[in-house]
Amino acid sequence: MADVLIKGALAPITYVAVTIGVSLIAPIFMLAATIGISLAAPGLILDGTFLTVYLLITCTLYNLFLMVVLGTGRVREGEDMAHYFSIIIPACNEEYVIRETLEHILNLDYPPELFEVIMVNDGSTDNTENIVRNLQQKYSNLKLINVPVWKSGRGKSSALNTGFADFLLTWRGLEIRPRDRWIIGVFDADAIPDKNMLKKASFQFTDPHVAGVQTLVRIKNRKESFLAKLQDIEFLAFARVVQFSRTIFGGSVALGGNGQFIRATALENVVLRNDEEYWKRDSLTEDLDLGIRLIMKKWENRYIGSTVVYQEGVETWHSLFRQRTRWSWGTFQALSSHVLNLKVWKAKIGVKKKIDATIYLIHITVPFVVLLCWVWFGLSVFGFIGLRNAFPLAFTLANSFSFFPLIGYGLWRERGEYPLWHMIPLLFIVTVYTYHWIPCIISAIIKTLTREPTWDKTPRFNHRVLYAQDAKKFAEELQEV
Repeated sequence: MADVLIKGALAPITYVAVTIGVSLIAPIFMLAATIGISLAAPGLILDGTFLTVYLLITCTLYNLFLMVVLGTGRVREGEDMAHYFSIIIPACNEEYVIRETLEHILNLDYPPELFEVIMVNDGSTDNTENIVRNLQQKYSNLKLINVPVWKSGRGKSSALNTGFADFLLTWRGLEIRPRDRWIIGVFDADAIPDKNMLKKASFQFTDPHVAGVQTLVRIKNRKESFLAKLQDIEFLAFARVVQFSRTIFGGSVALGGNGQFIRATALENVVLRNDEEYWKRDSLTEDLDLGIRLIMKKWENRYIGSTVVYQEGVETWHSLFRQRTRWSWGTFQALSSHVLNLKVWKAKIGVKKKIDATIYLIHITVPFVVLLCWVWFGLSVFGFIGLRNAFPLAFTLANSFSFFPLIGYGLWRERGEYPLWHMIPLLFIVTVYTYHWIPCIISAIIKTLTREPTWDKTPRFNHRVLYAQDAKKFAEELQEV
């Protein structure tokens, strides 16, 4: 027991140390690049003006625009019960979290005859299926779909397509009238939504132009892990500010993988091929890809921050690196599929939506450009190259930290949970933490150029289940003694 207490006390300190240590990966890259470039091209003179202009546009001005929109705009919110929801939960070996998730979703504050939950068992080899079958005895609106062995294990998008195309369109789609009141919800296997979520989503869909709704995501294990806390602040700051502002600006919100809702008729409107691929099969961020396709078909996506879906944050740097590398890789896929081939610009939508979608996707390159600035700065400091710039060096470096106010806003909005004496050090720690994206993006670029996309599942756990198992094991050991 003493070991457990000591471990719990040291965990936050350890996570802070690891946060700072891992964030120093970028300077290590900088030094390595300094040596390599200096040997290859001694005396080289570079002009960094275009890098400064790039950061000024994609970082400083964009972040300033977001804050201005945030301070002046309003999102119309309310509650309604005007729609029927089919909620799909893809799951593969989720025995630690699936019971808690299903019980929370099945007990949402919404008439049970107006929503159903479809758990898509994607080749689980653990106790996931048995848990769901036991819950079916209690909940009549819980369905189970077992993906055939030959189709399983292909990733989340494949499981979603199986749930929607193979089951819902065949059966439920024939029953619901009028068809535009049918909404498809998507939750991850670790999701814990607020009880009012379906009512909040239903209200947004009373506008016939709305195709997708994304809710605020938070991290439920933020109090057990300092790394998870940093992910929570990341969602509170960047995701909430960007999504809220994009709702007001042009209804071009990016859909996420958790707490996502799509109008069924809109989903059918953007089907890719053979009437069975709604979520793109080879996309590693199928939610992002779907949201962009909806926008290009003149639909609107909205964000609501007054209802929350809680999910588990990863608790190791290795898992975080794998998860964020997959997200980065998927964003590069979307950037290539929709912006670089000019599909967004050819779409018959407003110019501001085209600009918004383009800047949002190009944003994935910002950490890499920041790294390049650091490399060039290091080369010039050590005298290996000459560096010219129409702007002062301090101005260039300041642009790479222009997201600082977004973090401050996110923390201030949750000041009941993050008091001022926590807020100030967290501002700086989260700022440093954000640069973990640099090695992730570099890894994603390499994989984009050298490999076919492969789905990398995020590991799940549940502190309550694990604690219960540990307590049971401890009690059994005491009995043996």
